[in-house]
Amino acid sequence: MAQVADRDQINKLTMSEKELIEDINNEITFSGALPYSLPEKEIKRIIENDCRYFWDNWRHAVESRYLLLPLELFKNATFKKFRQIQLPDCVQFVVDFKEARGVSMFGTIDRDFGEQKFIGSEIYLTPFVGESLVYRTVLFSFLDLTKSFMIDSIAYDYNKNTKMLGVLGRTPPANAVLRVYKKLEPDKLYEDEVFQRYVRAHSKVRLAHMLQTFNYTLPGDVTVNYQNITTTAEKEMEEVKAMMKGENTPDWMLLYHQ
Repeated sequence: MAQVADRDQINKLTMSEKELIEDINNEITFSGALPYSLPEKEIKRIIENDCRYFWDNWRHAVESRYLLLPLELFKNATFKKFRQIQLPDCVQFVVDFKEARGVSMFGTIDRDFGEQKFIGSEIYLTPFVGESLVYRTVLFSFLDLTKSFMIDSIAYDYNKNTKMLGVLGRTPPANAVLRVYKKLEPDKLYEDEVFQRYVRAHSKVRLAHMLQTFNYTLPGDVTVNYQNITTTAEKEMEEVKAMMKGENTPDWMLLYHQ
C-alpha cells in the first residue's frame, strides 16, 4: 500500500553537498590510498557548474509545474511599459502560456459538449476517399478560421538567465497560466546517480589538469599517469552525455512537407 512520506523522511533520502564532496574525494583518491585531492573550493565550483549543465540538459533535473498569473499582474504600470514579467529564479523553462479559461465559446462549461469535439468530429471522423477530399479541404479551411475564436495560447519569449517573460501576443483579458519546468533542488540532484557519475568524472579531469600544471610526483619518484586519468574520465563524461541525450527524447514529432 502506497504511503505519503513526510518531509523528514524525504530529507533523509537526499545527499548533502558535504556528503557529495566526501564521495568525490573518496573516488579520486581511491578512498584515501593516494595522497592528493582537489581543494574543496574547486570541487564546489565543479558541482555548481555541473548543476547548471544538468538543469539545462537532463530531463530528471527539472520538474513540470503550473504557475498562475493573476489578471492584476497585466494591469500593472511596469508591465504596460515593458510587457515583461519577472518569474521566480527556480523557473528554468517555460513551455506554454495560456489564458485560464474554463468555459466554452458556445456558453457551456461541460467539456463533453465543447467546440473542440464538435469541430474535431466533423474534420477527423469524415471519410478520406473520393469526393470527400474536397469536403475535407473545406473543413480544414473552416478550422483555420475558427482558430481565431478558439485558441487560448499567448505568444511569449522567455530568457532563462534574466528570468524575464516577455508577452509578445495579446494582453490576457483574464488570469493566465504558465506551464514551466522548475529546477530540482540541489540536494535532490546530488542523489541522482547520473549526476554523481558526471561530477566524479569531471573532478578527475580537473585533478589531472592540476597535477600536470605542478608536475606532481608521488614519494619515491613515482609518476602519475595523467593521460590515463584524463582519458578515462572524459570517456565517462561522454558516456553520461550520450545516455542523457538518448533519454531526452521528444514526446511527439511533427512532420511537414516543404
